[in-house]
Amino acid sequence: AYPNTFSSLMPDLQWRNMTTEGLMRSLTSVHDISRIKAIIACASAAAEQHGQKTNPQKLSERSSCLQDVLAELQPLLRETLWDKNAHVRMASALCHYAIGKRNEEAQSVMKDALANGNSADSWAVAQCQALESTITVPVVTKLLSRLFEKSDAATEEQACLLLAHLGECTVGAAPGQGEVQQEGMEACSLQQPSFPSYHLVYDLMNKLSQMMWKDWNIRVHQVATLALGHMKLAKEIHDQLRVKLTTGNCQTKVQALSLIRQLQYMTAKLFPGFLQCFSSDFVAVRKEACLTAGALGIKDERVLRCLYEMMQYDPHWIIKVFAIRALGQLGRVSPELKHLLLWAVHYEEEPEVQREACCCIARLCLQDENVQATLLERLILEPNETVRDLFVPNKIFQLRERTYCHTHLPMYLIQIFRLSQKDSVTQKLLKLKKVTDWLQQKANRICWSREDLDSECEDILERITAGNSNINII
Repeated sequence: AYPNTFSSLMPDLQWRNMTTEGLMRSLTSVHDISRIKAIIACASAAAEQHGQKTNPQKLSERSSCLQDVLAELQPLLRETLWDKNAHVRMASALCHYAIGKRNEEAQSVMKDALANGNSADSWAVAQCQALESTITVPVVTKLLSRLFEKSDAATEEQACLLLAHLGECTVGAAPGQGEVQQEGMEACSLQQPSFPSYHLVYDLMNKLSQMMWKDWNIRVHQVATLALGHMKLAKEIHDQLRVKLTTGNCQTKVQALSLIRQLQYMTAKLFPGFLQCFSSDFVAVRKEACLTAGALGIKDERVLRCLYEMMQYDPHWIIKVFAIRALGQLGRVSPELKHLLLWAVHYEEEPEVQREACCCIARLCLQDENVQATLLERLILEPNETVRDLFVPNKIFQLRERTYCHTHLPMYLIQIFRLSQKDSVTQKLLKLKKVTDWLQQKANRICWSREDLDSECEDILERITAGNSNINII
């Protein structure tokens, strides 16, 4: 005898008071929802039974009772596989999978749902068949589509785990080829059914590898790499990165560096090839190397030395910008770095380089007197408005002891602007040239008395003063 309720089997579940008779009535009900609920109860009881925390003896007793209950309901459950309602048929097929009764009709329903069903049904079928290690093109296609098309982390993780499970089930078949030669026909007969699956997953690995390297979408790169990692192919990915960094062309090196940056992944074997990228002949490679160093926070002295040299001597100003930006991201302050940043602020001709140097100074919080003096000088003399805006004290540094700059600085700038006008400078030079010529003529007179010399000096001073006042500089 066995209990006629699920209460003794599932004491913590909401269907604990559902009787066997009640389930039978629901399975034969004219209402679709009633039949579906009864099927869900049976499937949930079977699925949850193995998750109950109990001792082995009680688990065995409950499993035996559950099997008796499901055996009594089995004829009615089997009839639902031919139900007129598609949802009832799908629920029944999943229930048969849960209770371990994978008959031909249930497999037919699931196969049809995988090919023609809605997104939820096909996803459920793909999971069921993947857990059974059933590797077919529709199953793998569905797993990959959920992996790439869904944005929620749970779905991506589930798809990756299932792909990894398929890989574990099939990649292990490859060593069997050696056993075929060693142990004869018996090993051959055992391993032969796995060969098609092995070739299918090997093809899947190649496709994921191509996506990882060649797909234009960054997100696809990351997800494909994650899938390969779950398939225990991290070593293969690492070896490919090492080869591409050391012997690849410009495009492959850029791809490898980009992937390293996205994965936040650097090892001792990858590091020598990474260092070579800083001295590459291609601008794109040097740029990607700077981005990778900053993103990964690599503070190795050799990397810092490469960045110092690039910000000083690289022939392309855009590389100088990225090198300075990487140094700012690393956050390692040194006297040499401060000197190079101030040199860039003061002497670099490209405004973008000056701008990035200012941003780096602000990011590193450099506020000593030398930095403040240099920035103040550039604030007054810088002709480029975009760069000059970065030197405003409120944006770059706090001049606590130089608050007068806020009031006097505009006046200084106006005076410098007026002094720099072309017409004013030209008039000034012509006037000074005229005075200089007159002095040269006077110098030819060697017989001057003391009174004449004093008179001439006063005359010269009056001429210079009159010339300055006529130009109306200020």
